[in-house]
Amino acid sequence: MKTISICNNKGGVGKSTITLFLSDFFSSQRTENRKLRILVIDLDSQGSSAISLLGLQRVAKIKSEKGCFSDVLIKINQGNKFSLSKYLHKREETQTTTQKIPLGELHVIVQEQTRTLKLEDNCDQQQCLQLVKVFKKIIEEKFDLVFIDMPAKIEPDRHKIALAGLRCSDHILIPTEPTRITLNAMTDTFNLIQYARGIASKRDDLIEIIGIVLNKTDRRTKQYRLHHADLYDMAAKHQTIVFDNFLPTAPALSSASDDSLSFLTLRERYSNYYDNVRAIAIELATKCGYGVKRIKTKGRKNVSS
Repeated sequence: MKTISICNNKGGVGKSTITLFLSDFFSSQRTENRKLRILVIDLDSQGSSAISLLGLQRVAKIKSEKGCFSDVLIKINQGNKFSLSKYLHKREETQTTTQKIPLGELHVIVQEQTRTLKLEDNCDQQQCLQLVKVFKKIIEEKFDLVFIDMPAKIEPDRHKIALAGLRCSDHILIPTEPTRITLNAMTDTFNLIQYARGIASKRDDLIEIIGIVLNKTDRRTKQYRLHHADLYDMAAKHQTIVFDNFLPTAPALSSASDDSLSFLTLRERYSNYYDNVRAIAIELATKCGYGVKRIKTKGRKNVSS
């Protein structure tokens, strides 16, 4: 099992959108003998990625029935037995009569703010880290890839569960926009990652920043031309890279996360920008090899890990 956090401490840069399309894309892919098993952990209390995948009413029901991430961590902390199925919420594979790739089966874990804050008040950072590590151990044979949708505005002395989730990740992907405001805020994100790296005594498993991916980007604009050099310099300073592929500004990508709309296939959800989504996912798999034996994509050779 490999875990990737989608992290930027600034809000509105596309963390939930990128979590959504990566989980969608990889849920439709296969290893040599089966579909990949995908889990999305939505640590943002707004629940944007969870709502996009499960729907608003279902997420509200999960929260009311205490089927959230904080609830399972409370069970672990109390030493109580529990059924993992109560906390892993399935998005079924869609059924289509066409040749196009359906949205694959995946599971989602929802976050709830009030009980999370209560747990964080009762546990220090090391205790929260240990709870998340225990949970990761419990699920590691059940999934191939775990995507964590991180919240924005994480404060190191308060948001212990989010920091523990970040610390327990194998890789971090940072979405951003090529604007002066978002680039100025990137220092805060790198400082947060450095803080998370330091909350465990074991230092030989440091989280790797696998790259920065651009969202809402048009390379023809003056804004991109002015600021892209600074972005590449910043990436090099922090020993990472900027992805070759990016997401454009497109209404179709915004509507892809609308839970009131019904989608059956990947191409239907991402419309004309499916190729952009696919290209980023392939680049991610190529750089990391998240247990993917091959990715079958129309018009391309298989990408091997």
